[in-house]
This record gives sequence, C-alpha cells and structure tokens, in this order.
Amino acid sequence: MKNVIVALGLVEWESMFVSGLGHPMFGISVQRRCVDGIDIRAAIQVVECHGVIVSDATPRIDQDLIAELRELDIPLIAITSDCEFWSDQGVTKFAQLDDKNPLQALKIVSELLRGELPPVVEESKVTGIHIAVAGFGGASGRTTTVKELSLQLSQLNMRTVMIDADTYGPSLDQELGLDVSTNGLLELCRVLEKKSAKGKLFADLVTQLRTGLSVVPGLPRVSRWTDLRISALRELWQESKENFDVVVTDVGAILEVDQSLMHETSLPRRHAASLTALESADVTIICARADSVGVARLVRGYLELHELFAKSSVYVLLWGIMNEAQARDIKNAVTRHTGIESVSCIDLDWELSRKALQQTTFMSALNPRSEVSVQYQGLAKLIATDSKLSQTLGSVTPLTKRTRKSIRRVA
Repeated sequence: MKNVIVALGLVEWESMFVSGLGHPMFGISVQRRCVDGIDIRAAIQVVECHGVIVSDATPRIDQDLIAELRELDIPLIAITSDCEFWSDQGVTKFAQLDDKNPLQALKIVSELLRGELPPVVEESKVTGIHIAVAGFGGASGRTTTVKELSLQLSQLNMRTVMIDADTYGPSLDQELGLDVSTNGLLELCRVLEKKSAKGKLFADLVTQLRTGLSVVPGLPRVSRWTDLRISALRELWQESKENFDVVVTDVGAILEVDQSLMHETSLPRRHAASLTALESADVTIICARADSVGVARLVRGYLELHELFAKSSVYVLLWGIMNEAQARDIKNAVTRHTGIESVSCIDLDWELSRKALQQTTFMSALNPRSEVSVQYQGLAKLIATDSKLSQTLGSVTPLTKRTRKSIRRVA
C-alpha cells in the first residue's frame, strides 16, 4: 500500500480524484489532504509518505520544497496541462490533465507511484569534478590553494572554474584584480532562481581569466548572504559541474554542522554556500598553516566536523614548510591525530607570494619553475589521477623525477 499526500488546490474535481485514489485496485492510501506547499512541508515531517500529488492549481509550490522532497526521496507527481513548467522546476513525474475527464490521470498516477512508468528525465549530462577547499580559521591558505591549484588543473587541459563561496571574507576578486562590478556568486544564483536560459548562463556571467580558466567572485558585500537561497546554490554547483571539467570552491573559514539545511530549505543560512559546496564536493582539500596553531586548528576542526567531509576524498595541504625534518614530523602528527593519509606540504616563499599579490596574478604564472609551483603541479596531477578526472584526461602525464621529489610527502 502506497501512502500519499494530496494537495490539488481549488479544483472542482479534487474530491472525486481523492475518492478514486482510494479504490483498492490502485493500492493507494491518502494519508493527508493538504492545502498548499506549506501544508505539504509540515505533513511530510509527521506522515509516512511514498509520494506527493499536486496540480497546476496547488499554491506555494516552490523550488525549495521540490528540492526537499527530492532529498527525502519522496516522488512529486504533478497532474498538469503544462509539463514544461514543472520540468523547469525540476519535477520529472507528470500525469497529463484532461480537462474533460480529470479522472483519467488516476491510472498514470498509480503507475508512477509503483514505478511502472519511467519518469521523464533530461538527457544525462557529463559532469565534472567538484573540489572544495576548506580550512579552519584565518590564514590557512585556502584562497592561494584555490588559485594555484586551479591554474595547474587548467594547464592539464581541464576547463576549470574558481568559485568564491566564503560569505564572511571573500577575497578572490581582490587577489586577482577583478573589477568590483564583475558578476559573481549572487548574480549566478539569481539567474538560476529566475530560470533564465541556462545555455547562456556561464557564457554571460562567468569571467574568463585565460584559456581554460574562469572565475566566479564572491559576494559584493558580506551582508548580502541573506540573498543566497539553498536551492539556487545546489543548482549552481550542479550547473558548474555540467559546464566545466573542474570546479574549485573556496568554502570559507567558519564551518558548522547545520541539520536544518535538510528541512527548512526556504530560509537563508549564513553557512549555506559553504555547506552545500561541501555536500556537492567529490574532493575536499583542508588547508592549514604548518605550525603548532595551524595544526591544532586542523585536528580540532576535523574531529569536530568530520561528517561534513564524509562524502568526499579528503586531502590535507600544509603550507609554510621550512625544511624536510619539519615536513616529516608535521605530516606524521596530522596523520596520527586525524587518520588522513593524503598529506601534502608546500614550501614557504614569501617573496614570490608578495609579488603575486602585488601584481594580482598567480605564483605559478610568475615563476613556473619555483618549488611552490612544482608542488602545486604535483598536487593537481595527484588529484586528477585519483579522481574521475582521469577518465576525462585519458592518461595524465607521468610525474617527473623532480615533481615526485617535491610531493614525496604526499601519502
């Protein structure tokens, strides 16, 4: 017996349709008759539900509710005369409405609930890989890693985009010398919310820095975080992966577990950009300074929030290494306390870093042969080889002897 929630709105045939659903031949039990989307959201929290049935007349059905039902694995079936509208909202199951005989949809609805009719789905798209770059506290090296790793991945002939999802202190636009009017994270989310032409989305709003490398700056003002909607952010990560081979995201320094993201998706959340990025990520790189304070923050933060990284492959990147002995000791300490084996160490090069910031460019662009550049190149190849990028790359160029030496601290 399939338990369903029905919210058909103010249509004349609502009572007849609900009565028809209750016929034993369909094997359906109507658990709740709801008024609108808000009523549906409340009902699914207390009623065991195998499906929600709505119509074109159902009020307050928004993308947040549709996304919430999808996450709870509750199919939404729309009885409609406008399939294209519901498809744009992300709904894949429809029953065509016959105005003269609405009850004809009963059989289709029952078959959709039993899985006897395949849902209407879009043609599958090849998706790229999402790399989330995280860190605990300030000056952990996140933004530098986003820049340098993205440049190296683009030089592996991967179409790469950098996205600044730090809602507390975005700085990617400043470090790259971008104009303050450059379209960024908020503009992309607004386009998605308005359902503008997706084919033009990235061509119009993503800023291309060089061949194969683009950027999406963060919020124009940190106070604008309230304008970011969870459903739009999740769609942004998916769209990014469908348009680029690699998406590299700075998720910010301040993280927390927010279980309400799974339920109250219509409300703005300060950490929504970071948490939805981590939710989408295939790879997470946790950055930290290679000193006692940086390592302590890393260990404490990872142990407290490790569930945020459970769905992705986790790498640790320690920057500011002074010598081989320090690299060996600090790597062993991180692995011992966190259990993470993939630990990379990046040398300290203040002069090259200073020049890159002054010239608003990349360290690897100023000196491709520097030790730092070679180490980031090795990390890019390591991630590309370990992840599904290797399928796109075909075969990654083997690491040179010098590169292997530079990343021999990577487990």
